[in-house]
Amino acid sequence: MNRLVKSDGTIDFGIFNHALNSINYLDYALKSPMGRTIFKPFKYLRFKQFHFIGIIGPDLMAGLAVIDLKYAANGFFYVYDRSSDCVTETKEIAPFFSARIKPDPSIPDSSFSFRKLKISIEGGKVTATGDDISITANLDFTNSNPLRICTRAGYKGWVYTEKTTPLPLTGTLTCKGKSWDLSSPAYMALSDWSAGFMRRETCWNWASMASTLPDGRTLGLNLASGVNETSFTENAFWINGALVKTDTVNFIHHPEDLMKPWNIRSADGKIDLEFQPMNKREEKTNALLVATCFTQLMGTYHGKLITEQGETLSISDVPGYAEDHFARW
Repeated sequence: MNRLVKSDGTIDFGIFNHALNSINYLDYALKSPMGRTIFKPFKYLRFKQFHFIGIIGPDLMAGLAVIDLKYAANGFFYVYDRSSDCVTETKEIAPFFSARIKPDPSIPDSSFSFRKLKISIEGGKVTATGDDISITANLDFTNSNPLRICTRAGYKGWVYTEKTTPLPLTGTLTCKGKSWDLSSPAYMALSDWSAGFMRRETCWNWASMASTLPDGRTLGLNLASGVNETSFTENAFWINGALVKTDTVNFIHHPEDLMKPWNIRSADGKIDLEFQPMNKREEKTNALLVATCFTQLMGTYHGKLITEQGETLSISDVPGYAEDHFARW
């Protein structure tokens, strides 16, 4: 079994070229900044997990997530109908036992169930139901090439994330009586599995896409700033499954109006994109000890990507996500 935490309670930080099937966080020798040992019950409560699945196509975008904060749970499922510019969403804040994320990203097993919202991610099978929305889909991880990375978070913490995009899929999605056949290559999916002893106050920008280009090649992209930049980054794009690693990225946007165009550029020049938001879903909660200010935008990307071989790939009107997030947890 490939475990993240070694027998001595430490981690080899960096990018992993092999699958990890045990994020054995309770074996980690977690200590306070002043060296006090954090025992298992408190270690358990400090561990955070979330799993997001995105579905992207020419006329819709959908997202569903399971968030396990240990002392509470959160879930959401939304559908953005691009033709009507309408977002239909079900979201719930729930007791801790409503969410479960198995600490094995190699074979995803995540679920959420509370009131009207039910989500299940088992391997490549994804099912979810909400108020007037539902999905049943099968994601094909067979030829995927995930980016797996673990970096330090704060003085003693860490974050492990596994980004997999693009993923072919088949299935059906319904929203307010309208139905879509989710067959690839027109529709593609992505998976974002993350966990760790994250900073008490965490913030990030994120960009992602999963698509089929006009020439038939598949394109996936994952960019972030704010979480995994301690010595390593989670920034990459994929052309026909081949991963192209990039340097740090700068997200340039208007903080008071996130619906204005964004510019996203990497320090090595491989990324030069403009993101045009079309719609959004957002959450704002301030419960003193915990808080979130979360905006996930759906829109289109334009610009260029440069591969390791020096090919300049021009893209236009490629749908994808951008995100601005602050969390206190």
